[in-house]
Amino acid sequence: MAFRIFLISLVTLCAAEPSSALVIYRFGGEDLPLPVEVDSIGAGFVQFHWDQVAEPEGGRTIDVEVGRKRIAALERDPNVNIAPTVEERGGTYWHVRRTGVVWDADVGTTWTAEPYQCATTLGYNQSCVGEFGSLGAASILFGSPLWIDRIRIISGLADAGRIVQSLRVSTSLELPRLPGINGDPIQPQTTWAVEIRDNREQVLDIPLQTTNESRFLQVVLQEHINPWEVHDIEIYAKGFVKHSTYVSNVLDFSRPMALGQLRWSGSKGELAVVQIQTRSGVDDDPVRHWRFTGRGQDKVEVSRAAAENLGIGERAETTDDQQNWSTWSSYDFADSQGVAITSPSPRRYFQLRVDFLPQQDGGELGQLVFSASPPTATRLVGEVWPVEARAGEMTRFTYVLRPTIAVDGLGFDRLELRSQALMGAVHNVWVGDESVPDAVAVTDSHRLELHLPRLGATDSGALVEVAFDARILRYGNRFEARVWDSAQPFEVGQAVVAGDATGDHEGNRVSVATLLDRSSMLTLRLASRVMTPNGDGVNDVARLEYGILEITGKASVRAEVMDLVGRRLRLLLKGAQGTGQYHLSWDGRDGAGRLVPPGAFLIRVSAQTDVGHAERTRVLYVVY
Repeated sequence: MAFRIFLISLVTLCAAEPSSALVIYRFGGEDLPLPVEVDSIGAGFVQFHWDQVAEPEGGRTIDVEVGRKRIAALERDPNVNIAPTVEERGGTYWHVRRTGVVWDADVGTTWTAEPYQCATTLGYNQSCVGEFGSLGAASILFGSPLWIDRIRIISGLADAGRIVQSLRVSTSLELPRLPGINGDPIQPQTTWAVEIRDNREQVLDIPLQTTNESRFLQVVLQEHINPWEVHDIEIYAKGFVKHSTYVSNVLDFSRPMALGQLRWSGSKGELAVVQIQTRSGVDDDPVRHWRFTGRGQDKVEVSRAAAENLGIGERAETTDDQQNWSTWSSYDFADSQGVAITSPSPRRYFQLRVDFLPQQDGGELGQLVFSASPPTATRLVGEVWPVEARAGEMTRFTYVLRPTIAVDGLGFDRLELRSQALMGAVHNVWVGDESVPDAVAVTDSHRLELHLPRLGATDSGALVEVAFDARILRYGNRFEARVWDSAQPFEVGQAVVAGDATGDHEGNRVSVATLLDRSSMLTLRLASRVMTPNGDGVNDVARLEYGILEITGKASVRAEVMDLVGRRLRLLLKGAQGTGQYHLSWDGRDGAGRLVPPGAFLIRVSAQTDVGHAERTRVLYVVY
């Protein structure tokens, strides 16, 4: 990849001789001092600019203000004509009777609306739609909803007798039906907003006092006798866009790296939402590309390069590559001083995403900094036993870790266990068959730090076991573990993932359930708080995961979508299910198959079991 070459050159330029294997990556903030790790420990440093984003490298921007040093929610300039650039934002024009020239901001190109008098001129009656005949129309579809402030009609510059005299302007939030085979104009799902009669102005400004945002606008000319000549139609919008999205290029570390802390600086209005997300992958393309086969809706997967050469009719939608890439992990904007990256690592490829939902006020992001370093091990798998305990009772647990360490792996000699449970005494620590005396270095109510004999490539596969006491206080208490090399104290501690570390235990997990905890027998998680069902293949579907935990028999389960006043819009599931993790998706449509309007909605899952009733609700934002 070209971007990979660029990234390597940046590493060489900015950190030619780092004294630490830790690398600090920064977007924006180039006018700020270097991150403290660069000076204090000699960490490597890579500087990116926010405007280094390109679709061939996996990046994209949608209605976001992008500069070298910052990104922000886009606020429309009411003095800038947006019509010529609508295709850059995912919109399009309908070229009815060659009207595409009216959107190009060039008064030298014209649309001559000839006298047509409907059936008299054209010889058929299908196009006769009252005095505003159906062949004098210019239509435009915006890539996202906009507050349209005004439009400007420029006509008859060379000949005042060709000034457009009568017209109607229609706007709509709903997508209109497609044009007819005879080139009829597209009719929006609304009545006209403005009607102009007997205009004499060559440059006509038309304010639009609309109460809603619009995705579609159409100008329809009245039946006329003399030819009218339209030089240009300009469109001016105002206010913040509904949703701004920034997706970075795919970052190639050149080798798998352990991901550390993420921090940022920025601001947002009281009503605004700023969502920061990350994902990691094992290949350089997080998207799967599809081509229609020509047999109905059948499609086959193709490469990115092949997809770029497909015609419009051949190209099917893209989907996220959930096999080789993780789902987006989200971080609360309030955690700007530092939060652990939760995307899986070590991974070679990494990507950032920032979503602004400005509401009535905006938001911006100045610098975003994250750290990474070579992993201590190729893979770390851990599990805890038992996976069920009585809340509030001190219980003996065993945590088991199995590392896979390559020949060039750094290895480790430190292990940390963290939990919301109250940690008690450590009874034994083993590496393989050997007991490790005096392993406990630090112990407090929620954390244990253990010193181990150094584990390297020759110890790959050896079990590390820790027997300790803990008091579980709430359902689903997790025991999070990470390891590091004490000789490299500033490197990123590598997280342990839950899995089958040993066949001696059946749990294969690092969380513990509490017995008969009625308030926690149901969990619900959304993959993302925001969905955009606009057909672009990104967040078109809301994905939810819920768990029915530690019950006997079956639960009567309902999953539904509601508006904020509690009216049910869609029943996603009704049935009987046992203990387990389940997945559902919602396509943004109500029970009648209609797309819901933008706004906030409630996703609710309820379960009635033999031990009681449980219910979980999450808020989901739908934007277009």
